[in-house]
Amino acid sequence: MSSDNRKVLVVFGATGVQGGSVSKAILSDPDASRQFKVRAITRDPSKPAALALAHQGAEVVKASLDKKEEVYAALQGAYAVYLVTNMEAFDYAAETRQAKLVADVAKLDIKHLIWSSLPHISQITDGKLTGAVHWDGKAVVDDYIRSLAIPHTIINIGVYTPFIVDFFLAPLSTDPPAFSLPLPEPANINTVLPVVDAAADVGKFVKGILLRPEETIGKRLDIAEGYYTAKEIVETLNKLGRSVVFQTLPKETFKAALASRGLPEFFQEDLCQVLQYIEEYGYFHNGTVEKAREVLPCHSLVENDVMLILYREQIASEPLISLEEALRSRLELVNLGDK
Repeated sequence: MSSDNRKVLVVFGATGVQGGSVSKAILSDPDASRQFKVRAITRDPSKPAALALAHQGAEVVKASLDKKEEVYAALQGAYAVYLVTNMEAFDYAAETRQAKLVADVAKLDIKHLIWSSLPHISQITDGKLTGAVHWDGKAVVDDYIRSLAIPHTIINIGVYTPFIVDFFLAPLSTDPPAFSLPLPEPANINTVLPVVDAAADVGKFVKGILLRPEETIGKRLDIAEGYYTAKEIVETLNKLGRSVVFQTLPKETFKAALASRGLPEFFQEDLCQVLQYIEEYGYFHNGTVEKAREVLPCHSLVENDVMLILYREQIASEPLISLEEALRSRLELVNLGDK
């Protein structure tokens, strides 16, 4: 009976967008899956996404980020952890608490903690913008992880491309179908957004981070496929056959639109301040996506029984999903009407 000597990678949120991408990237890559065993953490191992991961070879473990004993058990014998917290409950204090709990346990023996964070808006703006609690709630964990001296990599991820379709597009008419892409002042048609198809591409970056610890431990990497203005996004949507115009709205009008969708007041203010920060300071502030691209895996080709490595400066073996491709896929999935 052979023993499994692979390093255990614990993936929190394994059935979600980011965690699912990380799990898939490792499980589907022969080289990475020889080195790492995925331990997929979920609150419900019976859900279809969890069963699919088990079928692909992951060890699926039930655990709650609110229960220390379950987190401790989930991390037993692990080499690395991918940690992302869930914002969908709009409980940002809980996200901070949960992330710190994992960090406390990870300090015991984890060799590489990869934490999915966001820029610290209140700190970057010197207290000008203090209502972006979603971002700040994650960012405060960065310093906590550093204080524990855990070998770590912090990643900041750009705007999910599908989020543009699912969240921002607003209907203007149904016959013919027409939409607007509204942003609150001071955001405007030239506001620059870094975008990424997170479900498809985050795992590619994380795989590179895991395979190159000597280059990535102690670093912060900003992840996106590219930078696009709101104008370029609207133009791409129109190129794909949708009738979309850009709108700059007064802040209160934008918040009222969010309220009509049942979103809580603090989140309305949160999102307005995030978009103001992006316009005035830049999404990643002083960061750059080029550094993160350096860890993307490279082509490995076999020719005449010789392994040839095409270095990342030449070509990446797993190209990122373009804005147009990601938008096209999402529009088709949600069946958003053609012109």
